[in-house]
Amino acid sequence: MSGSGLLLAAAFAGAAPHVDLITMGQGAPVFERFGHAAICVTRDRSVGDARCYNYGTTDFDTPPHEIGWKFVRGSATFWVSVTSPERMFRSYRDADRSIWRQRLPLDPQQARRLAVRLAHDAREENRYYTYHHLRDNCSTRIRDLLDDATGGALSRGGRTPLGPSYRQLGRERLRDHLGLLVGSDLVVGRAADRRPSVYEGMFLPSVLRREVELELGATPEQVYARSAPLPASRMGLYAGWGPLLGGLFVGVLALGQRFARLQRLSRALVGVALATLGLLPWAVAIVSSVPELRVNEALLVFVPCDVTLAWLRDRTLRRYLRIRLGLLLLVSIAVALGLLKQPLFGPALAVGLPMFFALILESAAPNRSKPG
Repeated sequence: MSGSGLLLAAAFAGAAPHVDLITMGQGAPVFERFGHAAICVTRDRSVGDARCYNYGTTDFDTPPHEIGWKFVRGSATFWVSVTSPERMFRSYRDADRSIWRQRLPLDPQQARRLAVRLAHDAREENRYYTYHHLRDNCSTRIRDLLDDATGGALSRGGRTPLGPSYRQLGRERLRDHLGLLVGSDLVVGRAADRRPSVYEGMFLPSVLRREVELELGATPEQVYARSAPLPASRMGLYAGWGPLLGGLFVGVLALGQRFARLQRLSRALVGVALATLGLLPWAVAIVSSVPELRVNEALLVFVPCDVTLAWLRDRTLRRYLRIRLGLLLLVSIAVALGLLKQPLFGPALAVGLPMFFALILESAAPNRSKPG
């Protein structure tokens, strides 16, 4: 009989098992920044029967472009793996990630019921699920199991707002990855600016750990403390990425204006760069089935057609620049009025500053169009 089968049989006979919630802190790699959660079941009569269930298992050896494509498409497959506590703790110690253990105060019936459910989920025909970072992950799966086992204790106490939005929670954990922070402003849409309830916020293992302590009275015991500091924050640089990038584009255009031979090249470089920024969110929104990526207000700011700056001239170019600046102004007003929810002021400056500077240059230049 398999380990899961033995545990299932034990759940119906003999002493009730002990159940421990195990949560892990952040690691250095990006996919470890949001923490991790697992749940362990141990029978009193034999420590050898202890099993830890990990709902966050996938093949991280898959090439980054393949697993990234699956996340964008909303088709990333995760599964439940089963291991011993000793092996699991050793793995996370080796990764230098903090570990907490909480013995759950379940009565015998609750503990047996939870053990049966875990064994069921670990079976080959039940173990796979489609991962969603916010709504269906290693932590939410355990949250729902514990909520069911305790008659709704976590959901009853988790109806109040958590406070920060999903986007803000993500920024806190990616604070040293400038590229990911900027990329999230481009491709992560309006749904990420919703403020979750406490129950929804338990997609983060740290929130799950806190709420299990508050609602169930399970005091966390720190089994291991991370020794190395996490990388330094780059939030200061990130906060100004929009105007900094816009200023860089203005500098390129100014260089082209200073040296006549570079004028068309500088405009082409800025047009291609802006079009590339526009292509990313539009492409992700088109191919993705994930709501957080499909409904994206940044599409109002970044558009691939900005590549036309490379060849538009004179009156046609000035007309295009005025239209783009007018749209950016409308977007900024909508953000100020609360009609748009995403952080779009910075992105609007990244696009608007070079557009405005280019319009000034073109308006001051003589009209080179030939009469019809």
